[in-house]
Amino acid sequence: SRRPCWSTSAPFRCEWRPSRWMSGALALLGVLAALSLLNCELEARIAWPVALLALAAGLLLARREARKPVRQLLLSATAANVDGVVIDTPELIERGPLAILRWRAGKRRGQLLFWPDTLPRAMRRELRLAVRAIAVSR
Repeated sequence: SRRPCWSTSAPFRCEWRPSRWMSGALALLGVLAALSLLNCELEARIAWPVALLALAAGLLLARREARKPVRQLLLSATAANVDGVVIDTPELIERGPLAILRWRAGKRRGQLLFWPDTLPRAMRRELRLAVRAIAVSR
């Protein structure tokens, strides 16, 4: 006689944290925007204030990204939730090394962006399989 197959797989648990790479990229974009404004043919009296504004905006975006709160993600074949809130229709979009998890919670929408420094390759595969299992079970 054969052993019975399990109808469900183990739940996927993950703690999402903001990416350091994303914060660094935003800060670098602010610096490069400021440098490009200074090197274009704008008058100096216009270029300097706008360059400082671009630099400040880039650094502000990087700081805002780094201060995002940690999120708890749980995906099982029967339910899915983020920070204890039940979510509907989770969808995983993969663009090269980036993974975007989108969902609905009632009328609200949400998403988490996973960079390679926040989600290793093995966990990325587990996430992909967990999202597919939810889609099949529904």
